[in-house]
Amino acid sequence: MDCDSKILKNYRMAAMGYSLLVNYKGEEVLSCYDGSIPDLGFRYTSQTVYDLASLTKVLATLPLTLILLDRDEITLKDSISSLNLFTEFKNIGKLTIENLLTHTSGMIPDKPLWKIGKDRYSYLKGIDEEAERAIPYTQEWYSDLNFILLGFVLEEIYGKSLDRAFRDEIALKLGLKYTTFNPDFDKSIIAPTENTPDRGLVWGKVHDEKSYYVGGIAGHAGLFSNAEEISKLVFSMMDETLFSQSTFLLSTENRNKYVGGIFGLGWMTKTERPNNPSKSFDLSGFFGDYTPFGSIGHTGFTGTSLLVDLENEIQVILLTNRVYPTRENEGHIRFRRLVHNSIYRSLGVGPFQ
Repeated sequence: MDCDSKILKNYRMAAMGYSLLVNYKGEEVLSCYDGSIPDLGFRYTSQTVYDLASLTKVLATLPLTLILLDRDEITLKDSISSLNLFTEFKNIGKLTIENLLTHTSGMIPDKPLWKIGKDRYSYLKGIDEEAERAIPYTQEWYSDLNFILLGFVLEEIYGKSLDRAFRDEIALKLGLKYTTFNPDFDKSIIAPTENTPDRGLVWGKVHDEKSYYVGGIAGHAGLFSNAEEISKLVFSMMDETLFSQSTFLLSTENRNKYVGGIFGLGWMTKTERPNNPSKSFDLSGFFGDYTPFGSIGHTGFTGTSLLVDLENEIQVILLTNRVYPTRENEGHIRFRRLVHNSIYRSLGVGPFQ
């Protein structure tokens, strides 16, 4: 695959742009970008910053959790009640760190928490209501509520807001300039997201409503970055810069096979389809056809995705703003699979070896 690929050229729909970065055996082998929005005078470049949406889960909330695990400040089986947190709520105390990371809390996928109130207490109240009906460890059901709650847990343990914890523990250590919550740099380098009825054009502010109405800082969404810095962050998770290799590898194992699932600690894993697939199983379809089982990654609602093939040392970062001008556009779903398939064929890695 190269930057003149028909697959990439055909993606120019609805003023969508993209950034694509591929690393192979530690070396950058492909870096492409394209797109413009003439009405806004906006052009995509190799440095364009994107709203990462749910990539926040694995690029901010997960590493912050693994740092604590590596320091022996938490264990995966720690429940919220055993940590003596949020004791005023009677239902979330039964949930463990592992439940939240692996989406085995039993809570529903989504809830408009901002309609209860636009503050942390209201969000906790809404999550606690769902936890009352949840039975942990009985199913895998991908839910933003898990990582919103985990983000609140991290804030309590670190003693600071999630964005400051990320800045102090990760961004400053790695020299990341554009990987941040609530970016304060010029929005001319940030990809616009959606033109919404309620908020108008969302540009330079987080797209996800649950994150936006609680200040743009949440465990499930809110992080912004570009392809180059994402690559640097992922490598730092793998090379013991942030935590030990054993801790990283622990996060990559599929822990939900017992319920027909795909999740490790935060990561989606490419897994052979079981007889009893979970409600979340088909989320892993973005990996494509040639990516080997055991690879890890994640996707984001705004059109972002990350693939990490540990066996073949391949890393694919594909960033789009598919929600511009509207979230109704779903061309990115097939686009991801096509891109991943083409990359594997061009590298000659996989079944073709």
